[in-house]
Amino acid sequence: MEKRNNPIVYWEINAKDGPALAEFYRDVFGWESAVDDTGFHSFKSGNAGGIDGGIFTGKGLLPPHRALYIEVEDIREVLEKVSKRGIEILQGPFESGNAILAFFRDPEGHMLGLIERKPIQSEK
Repeated sequence: MEKRNNPIVYWEINAKDGPALAEFYRDVFGWESAVDDTGFHSFKSGNAGGIDGGIFTGKGLLPPHRALYIEVEDIREVLEKVSKRGIEILQGPFESGNAILAFFRDPEGHMLGLIERKPIQSEK
């Protein structure tokens, strides 16, 4: 199976009321979900072919949004291409767990997230 370039790998909704919106998606679509101690609701959307995502109540760092996350090999290279087009980088790049993340709006104002996965260091 060939690797696709820059696939969409995750979705996220920064909600005004995360718990209520998470309940809506669980009830309407029957998606399995779990909430962590920060109030982030993780979702398994659909079957094995579905893209997982999450819903949370924003804390003001980014405006309320829906975002698709695109996995890239070199986040800084992609951000440079975005910047050269005059697009403002909203946040990042910054580390989060085993990934580097960044956010920007496309030319029509749709927010996109970038994710570059970092190799997991094995213990020897």
